[in-house]
Amino acid sequence: MKNINVFGYATFGTPNGFTQSCIYGNKSLEKVLKKFDLKSDAIQLLSPNDRIYSIRKESAQNNILLSYSVYTFAKEKNSNRSGTFIGTSLVFTNEILPENLILSSLHEIHINLKNNNVSGDGFVLNINHSKDFNLQDIFSKDFEKLEYQTHKIDFLDWDNSGYSLVIKTDKLDTNSIQDLFRKSLSILPKYDTVYFIDSKEIAEFVSQKRLFRLIDKNGLDREIEKLQEERVQKVEDAILYLKNKRLKHEENGRKEFENFKKKIEHNEQKHSANSKIIEESDRNLKALNNLYQTFLRKYDELISKLSSEKGLNDINYSYSQLEKDFLNEKSKLDSISDVSSFSTTRTVSSVPLSRLIPEDDNEPEKSKPDVFKIISAVLNVLLIGGAIVFYTMFYEKPSEPAIPNTTESQDNTVIESITSNSASGKLNPTPNAVAENQENIAEMLNRFDSTSTIHYVTDIIFEKNKSIKDVYQFQKNDYKKLLFEKNPEAFRVDNTDTVLIRKDLLQNIPSYRQQQ
Repeated sequence: MKNINVFGYATFGTPNGFTQSCIYGNKSLEKVLKKFDLKSDAIQLLSPNDRIYSIRKESAQNNILLSYSVYTFAKEKNSNRSGTFIGTSLVFTNEILPENLILSSLHEIHINLKNNNVSGDGFVLNINHSKDFNLQDIFSKDFEKLEYQTHKIDFLDWDNSGYSLVIKTDKLDTNSIQDLFRKSLSILPKYDTVYFIDSKEIAEFVSQKRLFRLIDKNGLDREIEKLQEERVQKVEDAILYLKNKRLKHEENGRKEFENFKKKIEHNEQKHSANSKIIEESDRNLKALNNLYQTFLRKYDELISKLSSEKGLNDINYSYSQLEKDFLNEKSKLDSISDVSSFSTTRTVSSVPLSRLIPEDDNEPEKSKPDVFKIISAVLNVLLIGGAIVFYTMFYEKPSEPAIPNTTESQDNTVIESITSNSASGKLNPTPNAVAENQENIAEMLNRFDSTSTIHYVTDIIFEKNKSIKDVYQFQKNDYKKLLFEKNPEAFRVDNTDTVLIRKDLLQNIPSYRQQQ
């Protein structure tokens, strides 16, 4: 794309009016460039000797366009109306020439254009449209070389204000016009078009119409000074704005630094606390393992005693006491706290130690048994098995020597209770008392209604009677059966469950009281 373009234009009267055409350079600008027509109700040429110069800025096709123009008097072919003219504009794209080359080129092209298309002394246009301009020899042979002498347009800012300014000077000679062109670049960001005139009549016309602002050369200097002050103020405001933003970001950075620092310190504290939790958990795990090992050895001792013909009641009591002691010790180790996560301050609930035992990842979640329940079940089976072995070895051998009456009577009673079809015979040790704590009984009964199942009733009895729970917590099913046998009028058997229907008849709650 050429940096220098030339437009010619004029007022041609009826039927075409004002038209303009690109007579050199980029023809596509004809569709995007604003018209160079003078706003006749604001400024116009009033006599054949009048001239108007102007500088105009605009943007088109993503380029900055700067146009230098000259207007001179010319009559329309078939009209005598005032304000008619012929004009020429040098349109620069992003780059311009020095002011002396701009003015000399503009004068040369305009004079040639006017001589080719305006008749002699009558100042009458001899064509009807700008596309019919006679362009013969209007450009010098060296005009194209001007492309190599352009320099970048450098505006500090850009404001499409729509304002126009008219500057009145005493005379429009070459030096004064070049000086006006040069100075006006400083104020062009504020105004879209700046006109230059030396005619008092035109100045009076502009002043009367009051559509364009009118100043003199001194006013131009003040305007330049004022804009320079405004630029300085804008720069100072920008500096102050950036300083304030910097202070704000500095403060935000300091706060974020402190927050991160506190988080790191907090996480270090968590890390220290977690280390202590892990150490304590490791000790508990080892203690739990030792407790189970000791407990299992006690089972071996009970089984060995049964095999050595020890009294079953004594064994039952020893077993009950052993399991009670075991559960008491185990409750001290049965849970540990999860270590705190560094990503959250949420407290995690305690996790049973049994969850720390590895599980088979290939098995479904529901199929993973509770290890402690399995161990307790196995131990119960061993105990019952030992009792059966004892029964087989001694009770079914009539040829064995007779045991003293007191022992024989006591053992036979226990053996009969173990082998009996009743639920009381299956409970070990056999219940020998009923719950008597009236406060506990009243509180339990308040929690029952006509929808309470026997399973729920048993859970509440165990919850409110620690002595019953400690002895029979691993024999809950047998206890439910005995509870039903002792209180048949209080329950009703449905197709799917056994339901409490009369809580006032629930009076016999089996219990076990150790013999003194």
